[in-house]
Amino acid sequence: MAVVPARLVAATREQMAARAGMLERGATHVGWKLGMGDREAIDGHLAVGFLTSATVLDPGSSFDAPPGADLHLDVEAYVELAAGHPDAIGGYGVALEIVDLTPRPGEPDSIVATNIFHLAVSFAPTAAAEPRGAELGVLVNGTLGQAGRWPHDLGDRLRGAADVLEAVGLGLRAGDRIITGSIVQVPIAPGESVAAVIGEDELLTLQIA
Repeated sequence: MAVVPARLVAATREQMAARAGMLERGATHVGWKLGMGDREAIDGHLAVGFLTSATVLDPGSSFDAPPGADLHLDVEAYVELAAGHPDAIGGYGVALEIVDLTPRPGEPDSIVATNIFHLAVSFAPTAAAEPRGAELGVLVNGTLGQAGRWPHDLGDRLRGAADVLEAVGLGLRAGDRIITGSIVQVPIAPGESVAAVIGEDELLTLQIA
């Protein structure tokens, strides 16, 4: 196990207390999200957030935007684990995550403690084969916004996440879905329709209300 910075451990413990409260109120565990950006990095280490059923959206459904949020949409690669080990990937897919990038006092610790900008996530169907080298893009109202490549270092990212979880007394498990960091990120607003695409293939859509 790699050494995880004490500040990251403390912020992650605070975050996991909020997760425990959501599970007690009836949400179910879905998996994890990886924070790969500069705003959430503590001493250069990736961060880990949680995903529960409380924030999972069905493809094609509508998301009610909270007032005042700095809404952005991330297109991300996700993996589904076949066993509780970072090398036990059983499936691959594309996810859309809705995030609120509003500045927070006490960054980056506060970002980790409040679950790394997360508002909602939607998953395309899982496939057995990894789409290595694929170009992923986002459509906003039918117009291509940005595009980026499928990540080449998923194993390293998952091992880093496993270290963080182990440091706070948790771990990966079979069936976990893990979104692995933004490939494409665009601002979004109420009234827009968004979609993730690989090439010309539309994978999943959401409406922003």
